[in-house]
Amino acid sequence: MREGASLESILEIEAYALKDLDDVARQLLMKLPDNGVIALHGGMGVGKTTLVKTLCRMLGVVDEVTSPTYGVVNVYEIPGEDKVPRRKIHHIDLYRLKDEVEAQEAGVFDAFEQQGLSFVEWPERIYSSLPDHVWLIKMEESMSETSSETSNAKRRLTLLRQIRS
Repeated sequence: MREGASLESILEIEAYALKDLDDVARQLLMKLPDNGVIALHGGMGVGKTTLVKTLCRMLGVVDEVTSPTYGVVNVYEIPGEDKVPRRKIHHIDLYRLKDEVEAQEAGVFDAFEQQGLSFVEWPERIYSSLPDHVWLIKMEESMSETSSETSNAKRRLTLLRQIRS
């Protein structure tokens, strides 16, 4: 978080399962901007990539959405009229990067400057270099009492917007 900024809670979703992800994505899309950086914070396996895949599908991306863990940045287009790209989605996974220097070399900061949405997994790797007007999706997982299966795990999601004081 930037100096002189605070986080405003925009949306909280308690205890959802993977089967509820379409509904969660619909709620998020009603709140998210058309352009900007969305930082996804959460532990390994909490569903960050799965959420981005669902959001991309609902936004109209027709290409297969895959994890960018090894490529760092995947770019998807949302077709407009006559299949002409209307805007882009950058799906960025910083898990394998050490710092801002590696992120710069991978073109991460260039993606932030383009029109469209940039979904950033593992944003803590470049925390001090995130743009001023970043949105944050915090994802947490707590196992259900009846099952330890990932698909039955309950998750909690909070959407926050960084605002200047």
